[in-house]
Amino acid sequence: MKTFKKQISIYILILSSVIMASCSSNDNEEPIAEAQLTGKSKVFALSALTNSDVSGTATFLEYDDNSTGIKLDLQNTVAGSSHPAHIHFNTAAEGGEIKITLSPVDGTTGKSSKNIKTKDDGSAITYDELLNYNGYINIHLSTTDVATVISQGDIGQNELTGRLKEYSLATKDVAGIDGVAKFYERVNGTTLGVVVLNNPNPAGSYPTHIHAGVAGTSGPIILGLNNVDGATGKSKTQITKLNDGTDLPYTEIKNLDAYINVHKSTADIATIVAQGNIGINDGQPTVAKNYNVTNNGASAYIFNNAAFTNAENPNFTLERGKTYTFQIDSPGHPFLIKSVQGNGTANMYNGGVTNNGIVSGTITFTVPATAPNTLFYNCEFHGAMTGVITIID
Repeated sequence: MKTFKKQISIYILILSSVIMASCSSNDNEEPIAEAQLTGKSKVFALSALTNSDVSGTATFLEYDDNSTGIKLDLQNTVAGSSHPAHIHFNTAAEGGEIKITLSPVDGTTGKSSKNIKTKDDGSAITYDELLNYNGYINIHLSTTDVATVISQGDIGQNELTGRLKEYSLATKDVAGIDGVAKFYERVNGTTLGVVVLNNPNPAGSYPTHIHAGVAGTSGPIILGLNNVDGATGKSKTQITKLNDGTDLPYTEIKNLDAYINVHKSTADIATIVAQGNIGINDGQPTVAKNYNVTNNGASAYIFNNAAFTNAENPNFTLERGKTYTFQIDSPGHPFLIKSVQGNGTANMYNGGVTNNGIVSGTITFTVPATAPNTLFYNCEFHGAMTGVITIID
């Protein structure tokens, strides 16, 4: 009897195993379907930052389950390292909080991959929404040094279109420092402004502004840019509006009546290390000095600028090859640059002079190489309103 019971038990165990194997076989025959790629993808560039030479791409792939595969592929990472990666809100120039945590980049392969359906807060985000997202990607040095970003790139609506306006910044008050200002168009029509200085002081921080008018005319600041970091020689600014709230899309950069000043420091704004015209003033000569000219009745012209304060009929010196402006506001007293001193319109000197003889507006004088050593300014009607202009090389 015991032997029979034992045989029955063995039979039941064998039957159970067969049933379980049969169930397992059925499961393999009808596997759960995996998400499939739709064929839609988008690649964003990731550029090296700080002293890193790590760069690469972020590829977004659409899946039919409404998820997005995000694959990072970097060059020049270090074997054995691990680099945290995130999608942040805003442009990289402005900075913003982390919205989506990505898989860390394996330093050995330079790669990471993650499928997402939601942001870190649990809210859903689709492939199409990511392609229009206001964000950027940061790749960090390590979990213990997330402050150091080794690679970065704007994504979504912040992606750069490839259109660019570039302007030269010439040396001004500090020998050896010059540079360039670059304005990049974004997909959303706004602008990334980048200022690059050559040979800055690595410890310096250089305040930078866009001013109204032509370089050298002391125009008001219409837009503040981020300070240039002396260690990198660069600054980046997200541009959407002027200081007065006027919209400034990329398409209007070329129409600005403006110039850029890069200053030595916040403590020494008066020293300009580099300067250049932009917008409609591109190619115009930089103004070496601007004179604001009014009048004291019929007895004198009054000069004000960095050199003069309420000076009556001063004598001054100009250099050949440089451009100077005179902002005239002297009703009834036409301001004339002349080769012979005296009132009247005879002997007006017009070489390199624009708007000679006006009572209101701007006279521009680019001193030619052939200019005589001595010129004069004079009121057309009043001989007492006069002074000597010495011309030097």
